[in-house]
Amino acid sequence: GNAYVTGQTEGLFPITVDAYQTTYSGGTWDVFVSKLNAAGSALVYSTYLGGSSFDIGYGIAVDSSDSAYVTGFTGGSFPTTIGAYQTTYGGSTSDAFVTKLNAAGSALVYSTYLGGNNYDGGRGIAVDSNGSAYVTGQAGSTDFPITAGAYQTVRPIYGANAFATKLNAAGNGLTYSTFLGGSGYDIGYGIALDSSGSAYIAGHTSGYNFPTTVGAYQTTGGDGDTFVTKLSVAGSALIYSTYLSGNGGNSGSGIALDSSGNAYVTGFTWSLFPTTAGAYQTTYGDGGDVFVSKLNAAGSGFVYSTYLGGSGIDNGYGIAVDSNGSAYVTGYTAS
Repeated sequence: GNAYVTGQTEGLFPITVDAYQTTYSGGTWDVFVSKLNAAGSALVYSTYLGGSSFDIGYGIAVDSSDSAYVTGFTGGSFPTTIGAYQTTYGGSTSDAFVTKLNAAGSALVYSTYLGGNNYDGGRGIAVDSNGSAYVTGQAGSTDFPITAGAYQTVRPIYGANAFATKLNAAGNGLTYSTFLGGSGYDIGYGIALDSSGSAYIAGHTSGYNFPTTVGAYQTTGGDGDTFVTKLSVAGSALIYSTYLSGNGGNSGSGIALDSSGNAYVTGFTWSLFPTTAGAYQTTYGDGGDVFVSKLNAAGSGFVYSTYLGGSGIDNGYGIAVDSNGSAYVTGYTAS
């Protein structure tokens, strides 16, 4: 019941004495990683994580040994470890990073860049029972690290693609790494794993030719849609891939799974988003609403789909599911 949080800070953040990095680096932002006790009354640990440029933490996951795995964006000079997969900054703008902290938050188990020669960043992370980390985000680099035999090894010269990368447990190699996208701008925001090790990614695509699969819920999209994609265990094929959209203007931000392989997705929509009969809110609230959608295990249809919002701007960012199949959603509202 301890809570692990990451994000960004401009300094003077509450830090614990024996944490890995107790001093703000002096860059634009540092990542912070904080572990709150189960009562929410004290910090178990809290640490800065960063170098002399800008560093932002977007995603966090925890393994069965209580090690925290963090991903995000870095502008360079980020702390890395000897023997990690990529110890040299690759980007002219930003790289993704993947960092594993020990259970006490006092040391790095591993820390690596993940990027090429342009704008790259991590948005979501998950970890399996073997300690392999799965990361998604945005790859603006044509030379982003990709593995042979991955589903998509090339991306367009222009635009950017989502990516899905599986790091081995030691953080010194890629089990697989693939682009995921079409000719527009595509970003993976959330990633979740099922019991077999298949990765499910939710995000945003601005293009009309995002890869979809036969029999998926929605195989054609518009200008600015949510996507939900299930990759094979090896990262070499799509099990299913679908748009979720009405008439454009929406983005998936978070994804979670239940034990039956149903995917729960949240995000925001500025448009007529598909809802199901009997759902909590079937009418658009105006200004931008949260959506909460439960896709069946085949990715071929909704179990339910609902708006969640009022007359102002509302946005869903994170989602979790309990053992009874109830979905818990967080975000912000201006309604």
